[in-house]
Amino acid sequence: MSESETPKVGEVIITYIRENDGKEIQKPRQDTPNSPYDTPYNTTEEGEKPNTIKTPDGKTYKIVPKGDYPVGKVDGDGHLESSDPIKGKVDKPKSTITYVYKEVKGDVYVHYKDTDGNTIKDDVTDEKDQPVDKDYDTVIDNRPKEIQYNGKTYELVPAGNYNVGKVDEQGHLESSDATTGKVIEGRKDVTYIYKLKEQPAQPKGNVYVHYVDTDGNTIKASVTDEKDQPVGKDYDTVVDNRPKEIEFQGKTYELVPAGNYKVGQVDEQGHWTGDDTTTGKVIEGDKNVTYVYKLKEDPTKPKEGDVIITYVDEKGKEIKKPRQDTPNSPYDTPYNTTEEGEKPNTIKTPDGKTYKIVPKGDYPVGKVDGDGHLESSDPIKGKVDKPRSIITYVYKEVKGDVYVHYKDTEGNTIKTSVVDEKDQPVDKDYDTVVDNRPKTITTTDGKVYELVPAGNYTVGKVDGQGHLESSDATTGKVIEGRKDVTYIYKLKEQPAQPKGNVYVHYVDENGNTIKQSVTDEFGQPVGKDYDTVIDNRPKTIVTADGKVYELVPQGNYPVGSVDGDGHLTTTDPVTGKVIEGDKNVTYVYKLVDTTPEKPVTPTPGKPEQPTPGKPVDPAPKAPAKATPVKPAQEMAQLPNTGEESNVAATAALGLLATASGLALAAKRKKTEE
Repeated sequence: MSESETPKVGEVIITYIRENDGKEIQKPRQDTPNSPYDTPYNTTEEGEKPNTIKTPDGKTYKIVPKGDYPVGKVDGDGHLESSDPIKGKVDKPKSTITYVYKEVKGDVYVHYKDTDGNTIKDDVTDEKDQPVDKDYDTVIDNRPKEIQYNGKTYELVPAGNYNVGKVDEQGHLESSDATTGKVIEGRKDVTYIYKLKEQPAQPKGNVYVHYVDTDGNTIKASVTDEKDQPVGKDYDTVVDNRPKEIEFQGKTYELVPAGNYKVGQVDEQGHWTGDDTTTGKVIEGDKNVTYVYKLKEDPTKPKEGDVIITYVDEKGKEIKKPRQDTPNSPYDTPYNTTEEGEKPNTIKTPDGKTYKIVPKGDYPVGKVDGDGHLESSDPIKGKVDKPRSIITYVYKEVKGDVYVHYKDTEGNTIKTSVVDEKDQPVDKDYDTVVDNRPKTITTTDGKVYELVPAGNYTVGKVDGQGHLESSDATTGKVIEGRKDVTYIYKLKEQPAQPKGNVYVHYVDENGNTIKQSVTDEFGQPVGKDYDTVIDNRPKTIVTADGKVYELVPQGNYPVGSVDGDGHLTTTDPVTGKVIEGDKNVTYVYKLVDTTPEKPVTPTPGKPEQPTPGKPVDPAPKAPAKATPVKPAQEMAQLPNTGEESNVAATAALGLLATASGLALAAKRKKTEE
């Protein structure tokens, strides 16, 4: 069969594009392979014209209704009218039918209402024009616990049934859309329900006055100075609730002068300083004011007195209850306050603090002698010579510090030491691990150090916490003085910076490789710019067998959709940034028709005898088999500037011109003969 009798064949391809920019959203599909002309085709069969398409990036597209779109006019089948008919017969080498789709998006709105359904806050848009199936969460940032509206405060309601409907434990109206979920086509409406917040009652307080003797015994019923009064109101117990004398069980008591008594320290108003002040302001709750009295002396009785020991800190604050050294005894009775238990070297208070008797010196409370005795108080030894002798010993709280140090394995300091505990009471618990043991330390020169594992280092033995065992324990109790805890670090190994490659491939319209792949970028840091257009996109390519290829124009080819750069759009962009791993950019070329013009048939004549020699093989060479596209090998290769291809093309055209010239010369020679 001659060439003219070969039946014409063609194929039918279906493409799927976006309505706004014509970008392909799904790889083209072949409806009909190469078939003779007049072969029927139908691109509406199952799977060929899907109502929706979900792309690898999670977006959902829906076939568009009839109308005009940026890509062109679309009919009622979602078919781009400028493309080939959706049904018909093969009548050309390639028929392309295009279906047009639009991304499906949705919104999520949040509403705020009271229990009767009244709006108390403007609606909020949680998601706007977002892809279908995108996660949304209104709880995180659009569910306020309280709302201010018309000067009132509203709060989320607890779960229950209200006029507006059933509400769950999130304050969410169950009949509205879920508080979290996925965007759908159209809109979702989430509603939260609030109620008016109850305001707490104004706080109030009381002031009570108590009356005791020097031993703390009650000698008069307590009095209410203020009852259920608003916080901040002034009170004064001196004016009407501080009698100078009290009659109790047939005896007369009078306010004591200022001093230390068995009950404690008393000021010049006869007020026990361990209780609330005699005047001031009401607080929420109770205040208690205590006045101290003593039995009024009978001048007819012999004089007696007692001896009391008090224990105070450097500022005069009592740290231990007073102790009676000598009970009421006649004047001239000897006393001694240095006996066992009366003058302890240390005192531990109920709140866990430890105090130590002070050495000789001047203190805020006054001058103290070598016995820790406040010189302004009565002598530590002597004879009873007044109603009450008070001997005072002075103490100072014992405190300590805990410091944390940070060193490398050689003992060099890599971070300024930290004070974990400063001037803290002895026996207080400390823990340097919780907040003063960082896992890593960055020095001023940018180096990063990390805690070392347990082991022996130049600096010494280190335990599993990175703690130098020869230093103080990482946790424990404060002691008098200081503790020093040391952590050991080593230089942290930095991970290698991620790198990537960019390879460029060259294929014909059918995807066959026509030129060896080129490495545009190799082992480059992530984020570096690359551009394959500048030096790795030759306009023409000459293959080893002399064929000349040129970049194809924009369009759809068997290999796929190609843009205006001759770039296969399903491959990586021609320019961009390096990513970790590989990027592959493919350019598509077509064969340039370089067939010489058909020579004129020579006039018959005497045939020219060929010159003896090696006969020429008239059989044409078999065309070189096209190599399929292969991924570029990860090897460094200098960029191809395209100059080699252009030079080769020029050379091929030159050879063609020479061959044509020789043929013309032969024709002229035969004509002359």
